[in-house]
Amino acid sequence: MTLSGERLTLGHHPGQVVIDDQSVTVPASRITAIVGPNASGKSTLLRGLAGLLRPAAGRVLLDGAEIARLPATDLARRLGVLPQQPTTPDGITVGDLVGRGRHPHQRWFRQWSAEDEAAVGAALAATGLTGLADRPATELSGGQRQRAWIALVLAQGPGTMLLDEPTTFLDLAHQLDVLDLLRAVNAEQDRTVVMVLHDLELAARYAHHLIAVRDGRIVAEGVPSAVVTEELVSSVFGVDALVTPDPLTGTPLVLPRPRGRRPGPGARPT
Repeated sequence: MTLSGERLTLGHHPGQVVIDDQSVTVPASRITAIVGPNASGKSTLLRGLAGLLRPAAGRVLLDGAEIARLPATDLARRLGVLPQQPTTPDGITVGDLVGRGRHPHQRWFRQWSAEDEAAVGAALAATGLTGLADRPATELSGGQRQRAWIALVLAQGPGTMLLDEPTTFLDLAHQLDVLDLLRAVNAEQDRTVVMVLHDLELAARYAHHLIAVRDGRIVAEGVPSAVVTEELVSSVFGVDALVTPDPLTGTPLVLPRPRGRRPGPGARPT
């Protein structure tokens, strides 16, 4: 399943331009991370690709078909979208929340089926939440709740998943849990994953393909080793850094150089 944007101009309000005349193609069956500084247009680009923002110019294509012309239920079966900080309804159980992912498959003549039950069960199992299916979702930890929302998208059954900052507000252990889960989903279920990430090193470690955005323009894209260079870290993020292979993974490791002459931890003042 190929997702692409052709000469996209996107904004959140009429006359506003956040993404300006940009084209991009998401590699199928791979993990793509959109990276860049705050207010660079990362989330706007993702929302445009997801069909949540109508382009002021250009178009988004899914397997060659313009998504603006696809029926909403058809699009929902093919694209699964997880926005930033989704609101968990009060009183809903984890199982019922994940079950909402099956709504695009419902018809007035086709209610809940064995196929739906199997899809929800598989999504709960994939996210490690089977034992919590009857727990109120609001009682989960932040990491568990994020996994429940990812399970909802999995139950939806899309070939492509788009996630806007899925690790925001999670501690490092839970960030790794979520990213490990998405990597497993990509590898085991052959789903295309597109996500916005703030952490450049985690993006380089988990993604096959990076898209670097600054000031509403795509400034670089490709494999992490080609994108994450000292020049890019300086020009896009404004950070003077050494970029070296991570000794554990071989992916780019960014080591910011000290700013000014500040004593290190434990140093005695002179």
